Amino acid sequence: MEELRRQVTRARRRLILQQFIDFFVWTLFAGLLVAVIGVAIPKIWPINVDAYVWAGSWIAGGILGAAALAGILTYAVRRKAIDAAIEIDRRYGLKERISSTLSLAPQDLESEVGRALVDDASRRVAKIDVRERFGLNMNWRAALPLVPALFVFGLAILDNATQRSTAKAPESKTADQEQVRKANEELKKRIQQKRKQLESDKNVKDAELEMLLKKLEAGIEKINASEDLDRKQAMVELNDLKKEIEERRKQLGDSDEMKKQFNQLKDLKTGPADKIAKAMKDGDFKEAMNQLKQLSDKLANDELTEEEKKQLAEQVGEMKDKLQEMVKAHEQAKQELQEQIRQAEQQGNKAQAEKLKQKLQQMQAQDQQMQQLQDMAQKLGECQQCMKQGDGKGAAAQLAEMMNDLQEMQADLDQLESLDELMDQIADAKNSMNCDNCGGAGCEACMGNGMGQFGMSQQQGFGNGLGAGQGQGDRPEEETDTGAYDSQVRAKPKAGEAVMTGVADGPNRKGLSREAVKQEMESSLREDSDPLSNQPLPRTQREHAKEYFERFRKGGA
Repeated sequence: MEELRRQVTRARRRLILQQFIDFFVWTLFAGLLVAVIGVAIPKIWPINVDAYVWAGSWIAGGILGAAALAGILTYAVRRKAIDAAIEIDRRYGLKERISSTLSLAPQDLESEVGRALVDDASRRVAKIDVRERFGLNMNWRAALPLVPALFVFGLAILDNATQRSTAKAPESKTADQEQVRKANEELKKRIQQKRKQLESDKNVKDAELEMLLKKLEAGIEKINASEDLDRKQAMVELNDLKKEIEERRKQLGDSDEMKKQFNQLKDLKTGPADKIAKAMKDGDFKEAMNQLKQLSDKLANDELTEEEKKQLAEQVGEMKDKLQEMVKAHEQAKQELQEQIRQAEQQGNKAQAEKLKQKLQQMQAQDQQMQQLQDMAQKLGECQQCMKQGDGKGAAAQLAEMMNDLQEMQADLDQLESLDELMDQIADAKNSMNCDNCGGAGCEACMGNGMGQFGMSQQQGFGNGLGAGQGQGDRPEEETDTGAYDSQVRAKPKAGEAVMTGVADGPNRKGLSREAVKQEMESSLREDSDPLSNQPLPRTQREHAKEYFERFRKGGA
């Protein structure tokens, strides 16, 4: 009897699943028809919603709604066990043995006739495989949802309708000025918020940043106070403010390069300074300072064993040597660049010389960081000397001084992050000055909707923002905040004004003149020094490119 019930249950599940599929074909057809209507709405009437979010919501809603409705209908008219038994009898020609057995009352099952019927039905049902004749059937109606699906796809790739020049597009100079002022006010609020965050921290680095923020705030107030405020002029003023931030950023150097300097602190001998070396190698200066504090306290309180002291002295010496090697390699690289610049200038390769000078300037911007590394190496050397002499307190004092260097480097990193944030905010302000949706108040369309990348897939967005990704409608001409890469642009010199200086005897002849030869030679000389133009990359793409080339150099790409 148990085998019989098991086979009936299997058949019933397959019958119910077939019911669900039959219902789902029709409900999906209806749901996608509704999605066609929803996706078509923004193609006719402009709406202030992202096109992909709108289309995706209607499509997903149609599919999920169809599945839910099909499930409800299936549950309402689901096949019962006796229906499954009747189907087994019909499909396998069992002459109602299974259905008759299930319909018997409990007392009838105990009779001789009932037991005989159960045994016969169980014996026959054990020989069958329900899956053979209870498969899922699909007919031509299953292709019906493809029709609205094609319409949905066709509508989704079309551009949405855009609003004509209405109240969203300023029609007067006063409206333009109001939009510029509103965008500048939003930028000013962000700068003021940043200043409030810095009020609690009184170290020198943040004080310098606070002075820069005050200067930026004063510059924005000056722009808004102008009676003849013009959008282009306001953007020029913002670009001037941005240049001041870039100058300060150049003084601090590159945060990525700063962290890379410590990658060489690996493969050190094991000992009490393992966590310090690991934190510095990972660029986590806060954790390194915490571990230095703990180790300094242990040294001051003489809590290390003789073996640990010996290991620590060796580790400190290794770290000192590696830091000195970094500084030495940096100086050597600068000297090699200077020699390459000299050779390029001697060969008349001005373009190559300019590129090398830019690299040299980037390396010179790291001189302050190299000086910090040199100071740290000196303190590590003094700490090692104290350890050899058994002066634990002296070694602890040197480690405590080293914490100050790390704290200064961490402050530089924090300030670099703040400067990057300021540059992004200035770019957002310039975008909002050109935005027709928000009038300068800031919205998803102008504040970077679609500028990012989706998770780990690193796919580019499809929003309506101004960054990387597929957008739509008119785009403002002002560039967003970017990095830069070098691109060669061929110069196209044109002939100047013709001036008659005299006449020459003889007939005119067609041929190659001395002037043509001279112009050809001058043209070849110009090609050697074609100008380099800086073409910008968005910040997200710049970081992605850095990560890609870093992985490529390490062999991970």
